[in-house]
Parts: sequence; structure tokens; C-alpha cells
Amino acid sequence: MPTIELPIQIQQLYQLPEIKSIEVLSSGLINYTCKISTVEEEYIFQKINTNVFPQPEKIDENLRLLSQFFHNYFPEYLFVGPIATVQQKTMIEIEGNYYRLFPFIKGTHTNSILLSSNEAYEAAKQFGQFTALLATFSVNKCNVSIPFFHHLSFRYWQFQQAWENANADTKKAAAPLMQKVTDNYKIVEQFNDFIHKNNCKQRVMHHDAKISNVLFNARNEGVAVIDFDTTMPGYFFSDMGDMMRTYLCPVSEEETNFSLIEVRKEYWQAIYDGYLVYMNDVLTPFEKDHLMFSGQIITYMQALRFLTDYLQNNQYYACTYSEQNLNRAFNQFHLLEKMQLQSFNL
Repeated sequence: MPTIELPIQIQQLYQLPEIKSIEVLSSGLINYTCKISTVEEEYIFQKINTNVFPQPEKIDENLRLLSQFFHNYFPEYLFVGPIATVQQKTMIEIEGNYYRLFPFIKGTHTNSILLSSNEAYEAAKQFGQFTALLATFSVNKCNVSIPFFHHLSFRYWQFQQAWENANADTKKAAAPLMQKVTDNYKIVEQFNDFIHKNNCKQRVMHHDAKISNVLFNARNEGVAVIDFDTTMPGYFFSDMGDMMRTYLCPVSEEETNFSLIEVRKEYWQAIYDGYLVYMNDVLTPFEKDHLMFSGQIITYMQALRFLTDYLQNNQYYACTYSEQNLNRAFNQFHLLEKMQLQSFNL
């Protein structure tokens, strides 16, 4: 693993003992993340990506409010919030860059790849517990860190703008997906119907329910969720849909052999069962009746986002080759079709 040098002020601001090593972690795709090992403890250190999060103070305030809430009402819950400096600041600014330090929770690990339906169950249970415990937290206090992040109508509008402004060659390459975009517009209509219903409530949602954002213990039991930068007001389909999009298929969004894309029923059942351990009494009957539609909303939205980025010459998602976002979009539309073909009675 490569090593890096920290800003010289960091050790003093946090009063860290002698640093033994600094290891860059590859699992974080947005923020710059590394693990600091000192002679006494281990820490996770992050530099916030202000291109994605242009107002990091909003994230810092969210973390402070959530930390205080859990401390007051659920002190036994493991909320992995940032460590304060000697000046009691949980985020520091150095030359226009923003940094945070988190504790490294001993005896835990993260998984970059989902290896079993039991892990899917444990992860879903953890994301469900997080939102369920925040049921009495005032959602209006929570800042929006990325406006319209899981707003499908907005993402569809972004796609339309990108299509209109794209060059002829890019449009030609993306043209085979246009029919899929059009055929699935009914998902946008369903989304709009959901968010305007009184029995579809806004809650504090994590919004990034990938498997690497769950801490597991040595027995591969879920311990806690981490990475709360996208935690903000949202709807029932966000975390459930994110888990379906990333847990159900045995291959990732990078797979270009689309014949390998499938939906695993046992994983679908595991996500559903795990999430409802804590959310069964929190969700409204309407939300529970439509819970399994969550995957279609988030998968269609992600397909649109990949396609939009391709049409805009790959400005947002990191790419190692020019057609990568286009292939990701093809991948996600294949996954969406597989979801739509299933009619599991859970």
C-alpha cells in the first residue's frame, strides 16, 4: 500500500502519540481516506472531497446532532462519529482543505464484497436499526448534504439536459439505451406518486447502504453502520433500494459480461427480513406494501446517472477508460430488467 504525509498540524491538533504508519485505504471512492497507526491506538483519517460535498460544515453539523441524539437517548448504540480536536472541533480546515479523524473500532472489519446472504441480512438489519432509532429525531434538523441526491425526477431532468447538449458521437454510442430510458419512465411517475403521499414519510436515511459501510465483528455479525456524509432526509426506498441494487447481483456494476447479471432470491429475502427487524413498526402499511419496488427506483436512477455522466464526458464518476460509464449504464439496465422479471412473494 502507498503511504502519505499528513498535514503537520494534525498530530498536534489531536494530540496523537508517535505515529508508526499511515496506510491509504482503497475502499473510499469519494473522500480521501487512510488508516493511522500510533504507538497506542489506530484511527481513520479523512480529507473531505469538497467537489462532491461543497458545504462540509453541513455534514459536520449533522454528525454533531446525530452524535448528541444517540448519546442522550440510545447511549448503548455504537455511533462512529468524528473525534474532537483539543479545541473541540470535529472538522478542521487547513489551507482550504477539510479533515476529520475517526476512531478505528477494534475487533471489526469491513467487507468490500458481499460474500453471503447472511451478510446481506446483517447489513440490512444495521441500516434498519439506524433509521428506526432516529424515528423521534426531528428530520427537519438534518441538513441536506447533496441536494436531490435520490430524487429520481431531478436525475431524469439531468439526463435530458445532458442528452440535449451531448455531441453526435456520444449520442450515437448511447442511442441503444434511449429506448430503455423511455420504456422505464413509469418508474419516475411511480416515484412522484410515492413522495407526494401522506403515508410516505420523510425520515433520516443513510443514503449509501453499500456493504463496505457496515462494520462486522469476527463472527461476521453486523456491529454498526459508518460513513454518514450522505445521511439526510429521505424516503423509505432509499436505503432498501441501495441494498437491492448492490447486494442482489453476484457481479458489480463494472461487469461487462451482462450474461452474469442475475438477481438472487435468497439475498432479496435476506435484505427484506433483516431490514424489517427494526423497521417493521416504523414503516407505514403503504411503505411496507411497496418496499420491494425500492430496487427499481434506485437502479433506474443509477443507470440514468451513469448515462448522464457519460454524455457529459465523465465529469463525476472516476473512469479508467472512456466508455466505462456507458458500460455501467448498460449493466444497470440489465439489472433493472432482471428485477422486473422477478415476482417474489416475500
